[in-house]
Amino acid sequence: MPARDVQRRAEGDAPGVRAIRIGATWLGLVAAFAAGAGAGWLGARAAGPPVSADAQPPAAGAGRAAEPEGILRDRVLTLEPFIVNLLGEDASRYLKVRIELEARSEVERAGLEDRMPQVRDAVLSVLSAHDVVDVTSVEGKTLLKHELLERVNALRQDEPVRAVLFTEFVVQ
Repeated sequence: MPARDVQRRAEGDAPGVRAIRIGATWLGLVAAFAAGAGAGWLGARAAGPPVSADAQPPAAGAGRAAEPEGILRDRVLTLEPFIVNLLGEDASRYLKVRIELEARSEVERAGLEDRMPQVRDAVLSVLSAHDVVDVTSVEGKTLLKHELLERVNALRQDEPVRAVLFTEFVVQ
């Protein structure tokens, strides 16, 4: 054995141990770099977009102009659950559904609330005109949403509803 290897083994620095130490050093450097890069990315993201020195503060209400619809939860009208008998030979089948209507704006939502009896009547008319096969398939549910959207929007000429959302759907 060469004198160099004997000296390494005596000091506890065998070739395998040295490779492990080098690997651990590189792993530590990579981890430190990743942590620094991640912290920089998060910091830049939290700070928002860069602002130029001559930028003017936005005028009051300017944020609303960019998003005319407002916040989604302020535009959604939650209807009380519907329970309807489904068409078919077996009259004991029924549908329980909870529907939310996404209005185009908060003003449109308020207009729908004012016409709630007509909205509920339209929904009941559409739901009770279907049988079990119509409402249990994915395509059937999609068509049902489309039909509900058309019927509710027909109540007003400005088509206030953007989407019909099923938040509960049980066929029994």
